[in-house]
Amino acid sequence: MSRATPGTRWRRAGGEQITEAQARAAVLGAADRLGKQLVLIVENLQSLFRDAHDDFGWQLREVLQTEPQIILLASATSRFRELDDVSEPFFEMFRIVGLEPLDTDECGRLWEVVSGKRASRSEVRPIQILTGGNPRLLVMAAEFARHRSIRRLMSELVTMIDEHTGYFRGHLEVLPRTERRVYVAVIDLWQPSSASEVAARARVDIRVASTMLGRLVERGAVLRQGRGRKRLYSASEPLYSMYYKLRREHDEAAVVENLIRFMVACYGVGVLWKFSVWLTGVAAESAAFRRGIRRALLSRPPIGDCLVDRKWDAIQRVSEHARARAEAQAIEDLEQAVRAAAEAEHFERIIELVDEDMSPRSQETREPPTDSYTAWTRYLKAYAHEQLGNASAILALSDQALGLADSRDETVQLWTALTLAMRGAAQHSLGEYVAAIGTCDDFMRRFGSWHGGRFEAVIAETLVTRGCSKGHLGDDGGAIRDYDAVVNRFDGTRHPETRASLVAALMSKALACRRLGDRLAEIRSYDAVIGRVQSPDVLHLRRDAALALSCKCMAQADVGLVDEALASCKSLEETAQSWPGNDEDPLAEPWVDWLTWRAEGARSLACAVQENHRAALASFQAAYVVFSTDDEVTMRQMLDLVTSLVARGAAPQELLAVLATDTAKAVSLYPLIVALREQAGDRVRAPREVEEVAADIRERFHKGGDGMGETTPG
Repeated sequence: MSRATPGTRWRRAGGEQITEAQARAAVLGAADRLGKQLVLIVENLQSLFRDAHDDFGWQLREVLQTEPQIILLASATSRFRELDDVSEPFFEMFRIVGLEPLDTDECGRLWEVVSGKRASRSEVRPIQILTGGNPRLLVMAAEFARHRSIRRLMSELVTMIDEHTGYFRGHLEVLPRTERRVYVAVIDLWQPSSASEVAARARVDIRVASTMLGRLVERGAVLRQGRGRKRLYSASEPLYSMYYKLRREHDEAAVVENLIRFMVACYGVGVLWKFSVWLTGVAAESAAFRRGIRRALLSRPPIGDCLVDRKWDAIQRVSEHARARAEAQAIEDLEQAVRAAAEAEHFERIIELVDEDMSPRSQETREPPTDSYTAWTRYLKAYAHEQLGNASAILALSDQALGLADSRDETVQLWTALTLAMRGAAQHSLGEYVAAIGTCDDFMRRFGSWHGGRFEAVIAETLVTRGCSKGHLGDDGGAIRDYDAVVNRFDGTRHPETRASLVAALMSKALACRRLGDRLAEIRSYDAVIGRVQSPDVLHLRRDAALALSCKCMAQADVGLVDEALASCKSLEETAQSWPGNDEDPLAEPWVDWLTWRAEGARSLACAVQENHRAALASFQAAYVVFSTDDEVTMRQMLDLVTSLVARGAAPQELLAVLATDTAKAVSLYPLIVALREQAGDRVRAPREVEEVAADIRERFHKGGDGMGETTPG
């Protein structure tokens, strides 16, 4: 219709020509027979008017006024000029409904309708920030997350952008050349910028930039803030900036990565291995991503927390797997090179060896393999997939293994039991907590009475998995019962893997007690770890004890047990000072620094509780000297500490002065610094999404630190 004139003709399939009037009559006649009205749905109406010929609008108006069966439903990014110009065909023609950006609650309701999943405000908030409250982008994200948790969506944001490359690219390509050039400059700057800054980045005259910015504001693609010379311009939706920067793959991509990491830290987004799917895919196509992952692994922080160690193990597997995939893409036509890449990935080689062994075996014997062989090979493949982080593959293999669970052959039972235990852990990792609990219940019913060193460790780990799954579902009481079962059954064990599960159970119990508000029980759980694993001779046991002591002193300070907290801080400091040096262990020195950071941080909080703010600031400064920005756990600890200090009367200006002493660290803490500056009364100019994260941090200041700190189960 947009290109039709009264005399326009179309050709039927058989060659006969028909006029526009005949075509319209045929369509309306069909609508009459069906008893239906015709609804024309148009997106970006403002672009349609500009691109169509001059008579199009009047023709369309005539049709709509003379044919009541036809209704036009349209959307536009802004109220464009043609709607208010008396000389234009659609002056006062439409009933206009203004749509403001969705707020957090509205985003949550739309999210639930589209994805079918209810999400908390803290989970929806990052999506609102990144979409700018744009319903179209929010629906896009919700549809992508239909089979994912919202936490997993935040980690797979790059995959979502990749899947909608056409949409984002089309958003750019629809703009005229000069207008597109100015818009690219706006999203490249990625923070509110003046017209002169945009002109400089776009390399155009300031007058051209101002004109193009006005058009972009009219389109709704750019937001304008302020008046006169103080006007600032920014992209209306941050996802476009993220798309552009990820496609460029220069150093600017680190800005996007840092912001996502900081948001993950702030909002407590699950275990880090959930990044594996999108990280593997992006890193396989990007040498820059692979280099960044390798650099991160070289500076792996020595936290000593078994759950955090698993995160880094997952990243290690991502690095190896992404490298293999990148090599395979480059040499996919060369069978010999593909085999060489597979051999370099040890766990993939296990899967190949199993498959290679099964094929000739079936060809030679012409008989199905024995149950014991089948159970064993399925276990080996499940184990290999577990090391690679392929949880979905584990579920597929364990589905097959369940068919052998009722076998009376003890060997078959053993391999099936081990595979079933991995199934529960995989379901937990995927966020399928109800299914994980069911699998763990089945495991305990079938194999819970077994004994033996290695199998004890599997039972203990299964109980911890079930407890953590219950914790994720809000059943902290049930989780604590599982953790207590581990302690009651395996207390005093000397088996290293069982002892590791014992420590995990006690540390997880402490977090569950914290969520229930029983801080004294939390502290007793830390004491239980210290009393059971402290050993001057076994280094990894000393690490577990030191980790528990670091959590204990912070918890004591947080609940106001000042004298006890200061005593624990002193003990932790002595532990750090007496830690054995080892030139062959590159992680020894960072570990000592981390212990010192925790001791000084807890001492700072304890002094703040005493209202001894001078001493609190001195300890905070000492903590900042050894503070590391290399991992999200320590970043979150810094956020919690600063929030608690501000809530207890510490002056934001004094904390800012300390943070400013190390500019490299301050870069990673940018949203926190913005929040502190605004808390101190300063007016800060920062990217809009950073300002919104800072606003959430300031809200924590007023709530006394509640709400954003991660206390989720493993």
